[in-house]
Amino acid sequence: MTGADQALGRGLAVALGRAGADVGLLAGDLDEIAGAAADVEDVGARATRLAAVFETRPEVEAVFVEAARALGPVDIVVHTAVDPVAVESAPLADLDEDRWEAIWEGTMRSSLLCCQAAFTQMAGRGGRIIFSTPTVSMSGAAGLVAYTAAVEGQRLLAKSAARQWGSQGITVNCVAPAPAAGGVDETGGRAHLPLNPPPLGGPGDPETDLGPVVVFLASDAGHFVTGATISLDGGVWMAP
Repeated sequence: MTGADQALGRGLAVALGRAGADVGLLAGDLDEIAGAAADVEDVGARATRLAAVFETRPEVEAVFVEAARALGPVDIVVHTAVDPVAVESAPLADLDEDRWEAIWEGTMRSSLLCCQAAFTQMAGRGGRIIFSTPTVSMSGAAGLVAYTAAVEGQRLLAKSAARQWGSQGITVNCVAPAPAAGGVDETGGRAHLPLNPPPLGGPGDPETDLGPVVVFLASDAGHFVTGATISLDGGVWMAP
């Protein structure tokens, strides 16, 4: 599990732990995920904290090996990590190469490295890979061009990986939380209301509202769902 230093990843980690999974929590700063680890342990699951910065494939592969040694075979990978700079609103006309590199390339690199390390662990056994791709990627967000482009890139990566690895019993899916649950709203900032209020009353609780769907996708019951994006936004985004 990546991104457990934020509410979404923390809630999903607890939901998986409650369902019986032991959870490895990956982060650059281990102190920031101490609370998430304690929450997972409070529901009766084992948790281990692992240092990862998602810069190189050998580094991430080594972290996954460490997770397997601590908790057993890696069967599920949930990638929710978002660099805080990605959700800082900025005009498109002012988007420079450094910011684009940090947001788009950084997001895609971490996603690719997670996928590759997951495949190394799951090849020949099967497994589940799940990305968080907030619905702003489908609606667009005026101030978040690099981020929304990167999230759409994640969804394409997931679909292509799903096609390539299905024969190995590996499913790759995306869940699309509400903008608020994903860290931003549809206008491209944190302080505004979404363009379309969620019919179900809000972005949902990561553990109790979004968690059961992620648990399903991670379970044997979800073995025939792959390459899909499942909206978990309470109805903010509605598409055919």
